[in-house]
Amino acid sequence: MNLLVADIGGTNARFGFQKNVTSEIKYINYLKCKDYTNIDDALDFYINSNKLKIDNMVLAVAGPCGNNIVKLTNNNWKFNKIELSKKFKVKSFLAVNDFVAQAISFTDFFISKKTNYSKEFLNQFNLKLIKKGNTLKNSNLLVTGPGTGLGVCTLTSFNNCLIPIEGEGGNVNFSPQNKIEIELLEFLLKEKNYVSFEDLVSGRGLQNIYKFKNIKNDQVYKKIDASQIGELALNNNAIAKESVKLMFSILGTFISNNILINGCQKGVIIAGGIINKLDTLLDQSDFFYNLINKGAYKKYVDNVPIFFSHDENNGLKGSAKCFNNKYFTKYGTIYNI
Repeated sequence: MNLLVADIGGTNARFGFQKNVTSEIKYINYLKCKDYTNIDDALDFYINSNKLKIDNMVLAVAGPCGNNIVKLTNNNWKFNKIELSKKFKVKSFLAVNDFVAQAISFTDFFISKKTNYSKEFLNQFNLKLIKKGNTLKNSNLLVTGPGTGLGVCTLTSFNNCLIPIEGEGGNVNFSPQNKIEIELLEFLLKEKNYVSFEDLVSGRGLQNIYKFKNIKNDQVYKKIDASQIGELALNNNAIAKESVKLMFSILGTFISNNILINGCQKGVIIAGGIINKLDTLLDQSDFFYNLINKGAYKKYVDNVPIFFSHDENNGLKGSAKCFNNKYFTKYGTIYNI
């Protein structure tokens, strides 16, 4: 098998190696995308530094992967699937959206028939239940979360085949729900003619909200990284904390929209780097209020359980599972060289 797996976002690239289908993923390395001109250089460095023999490759990347030319959404890397697979002389090659890999990593969770989740069961998947609900076991599962961008994927099944429904849902129009969100939208429309949910629920989204909050409160604004805003928020800086809380409130709206659009009554798993660092502030936001503020469909959404994922290597695990998933192996999205 000798499978190289990767989880590549806008900021970081994670790589791992799986010897065979039953073995653990080893040689896990984290690289900064900005340190490498292109994906070829990053792959070369990883393979050579770990002295690996690679026969197969699965890359989970932040962006659409339907065409032969793949361009990452929040990163200047792009690659040609066929040329890249030939360069590294692999027998088979697959590129998937990073949140497809995230979703597929929860294969065993999805196919389980459990509707009551014990802590021991959830620990197997590094999941934490943050909102109870009544799981519909034959329904769809939503996997989403903010990082450099805002990823989303719905997991469903047909004829015993697990199917990830991918898309770029983070880039749909932002829909404000109250006065402060309307003000935020008007603020951003002065700078751009289209505002998506990703412009508010992501690393750059947090930066946008922080800028808005500073100017609204007549403070001197200085641009800082999202990670710095997060640190300030955790240290009780008022504007940074309010910025994080507003971002989480908007995330609640985004998630409930996706629950309704895709019928995700099995549950919602929130992943992504931002959640892992700032989840302690979620309860202080209007996340749960916005989540169920759906008029006649309040009860529908309120019945859906919600989980946090705290496993930073889910993208790698999901990439490995994609390699053996019937949806990819049977229906022709793997390049056999």
